[in-house]
This record gives sequence, structure tokens and C-alpha cells, in this order.
Amino acid sequence: MVESHSLLQDILELFEKRVKSRFSHRQIYVLNSFDFKQYIKIFKEQLSLPADFPDETFAQKWNNNVQHLSVDKTVNDVLQDLFHYTKDLRSLHFLLMLAVSNVTVHHPLITASDLHEASKQYRMDSKANIVHGLSVLEICLIIAMKHLNDVYEGEPFNFQMVYNEFQKFIQRKAHCMYNFEKPVVMKAFEHLLQLELVKPIEKPSVRTQREYLLMKLLLDNTQIMDALQAYPNCPTDVKQWATSSLSWL
Repeated sequence: MVESHSLLQDILELFEKRVKSRFSHRQIYVLNSFDFKQYIKIFKEQLSLPADFPDETFAQKWNNNVQHLSVDKTVNDVLQDLFHYTKDLRSLHFLLMLAVSNVTVHHPLITASDLHEASKQYRMDSKANIVHGLSVLEICLIIAMKHLNDVYEGEPFNFQMVYNEFQKFIQRKAHCMYNFEKPVVMKAFEHLLQLELVKPIEKPSVRTQREYLLMKLLLDNTQIMDALQAYPNCPTDVKQWATSSLSWL
């Protein structure tokens, strides 16, 4: 028996036909189980210099600076956004690589500003631009997912949870939004899936109804808010909903 591990969701599609025919098609999805406190610890471990570093004086300064960064509010906000976006440590490594690349003789220690700029550079992709072309309904679903991420600290959600969140908003702001029928909302949600702004974290099965398939939003809060600022004719109530700190209760 051969057991394999992969980070790719579509790994089965990459198999040759002869491999597929011999594959048992049994898959186990495993998520990183560490919390944000442990994530900060990993951040410090990855940045810290080892005890046998040749320049002991510099190593001490560097490691003291890393400790200071780990409790800095700006740095924690950057790491919290990345943590909710993905727990994949390769993303953390890439962020740190961008920040460390700013280190020079005249700028020997990483600053909170370096990490903030690295975060902006990391997020420079087409996803925020895609949001500009969405319908108001699709924007509302993204905001609903944003609130679910905030309330449940990045835990996976399903369509039914998103729909319930959207309904809470509609009930409070019925004058500014049409109450779409559920199949229409589902169609909008599926469009977000096609655009890869949302992705399933488990393989669809006959037993699981599509409304309850666990999902993950591939936009962080900053991307959402930046896109909303540039979104043409976005209803004021929708923008206010996005900026509210807590979900509508």
C-alpha cells in the first residue's frame, strides 16, 4: 500500500489514467490545528537567529527585536489577516521573506512597517479587481462571509450560514435591498466559487448537501474593504454593514 500527502486540492486531476485506475479514491482532509497564539510562536521561531550564530551581539539584538515585533499591534494585525486567510506556513514564510529582503547594513532590523509593506505586496493580486465586477448581491454574500470569519475566527462556514447572515441584514435593512429567493442567492454563491473567491475545504459527496459543504473565503478583510471603496454605486447601508465590527445579531 502506498500513502501520499499533498497540499493540492485538485491532485487527483493530475494523476495519469493508469494511476487513477489503481487508486482507492480514499482521501482524508487535514487542517492545521494550531491557534493564533501558536501561530505567533511559529512567527518568532522562524525569524529568530540560532544560539550558535557567529555574531552573538547582533543575534541578541535581532532576537530581542523579533520578540518586540511579536507583541506589536500592527504586526499582530498583519499576522491575524494572514492567519484567517490561510494557515499554510508557506504563506507565512513568503511574507517573512519579503520583509527580510529589506534588511541592509543601514537598516539591520525588521520593523513593523516592513511587515506591513510586505503584507500589501503579498496581497497584490487580481482578486480585489474581480470584486469590482460583482453584483451587489454577490458583494453582500462576501460581506456575510467576512462577518462569519470575524465572529468564528476564520473557521470554515457553509452556504446556509452565509444565507442566514444575509437574511439578518435584509431584515434590518429591507428598504435598501431586494430579498432575493434562496435559489437566486445560491446561484450567486456558486458564481463566487467559479471565480475562486471561495473554495470548498472538503470534497463534495452524495451524503453532503451542497448547502452544508464547508467553505473558505479567499479574500482577507483588507482586500474586501479596499475593493468596496472602489466599488461603483455601492449602497451606503451595504458599506456600513461591511464596516460594522460585529455581525448583525
